[in-house]
Amino acid sequence: MADFDMIGDPPLAASEAAPVRKRRDPLVRYMIFHWVLGALGGALCTTALLVFDPFGIWPLIHDSGMGIPAIFLLYVGFMTSFGGLVCAAAVMFLQDDDEPPRGGLRGNAIPGGWKPRLAYASVSKRA
Repeated sequence: MADFDMIGDPPLAASEAAPVRKRRDPLVRYMIFHWVLGALGGALCTTALLVFDPFGIWPLIHDSGMGIPAIFLLYVGFMTSFGGLVCAAAVMFLQDDDEPPRGGLRGNAIPGGWKPRLAYASVSKRA
């Protein structure tokens, strides 16, 4: 597809063409940063869990015969859980007060000619 603004311009030489580097969306960078931050926190918690061994996990891992896969799964589980938790919390608590809210009709929620009315209910007499 041709860019119609550049039809009359001569083509750029290879030395003149600067590499174009696209930047990610700021929200995507924000989410990736917080996910990595949470993953590092998860790795730290897993390391502390294995070093201090408050629940006796290390002897179970050591004596099972599958120590490396068990440690790998423990790290991956903690890192993905903490990463997702921190990323979700960062997105939910994101406050961007620089711009007004977008979308919506910005109108009254109540229609113009609406008035409340009494609703009568019939009640049977007691015998």
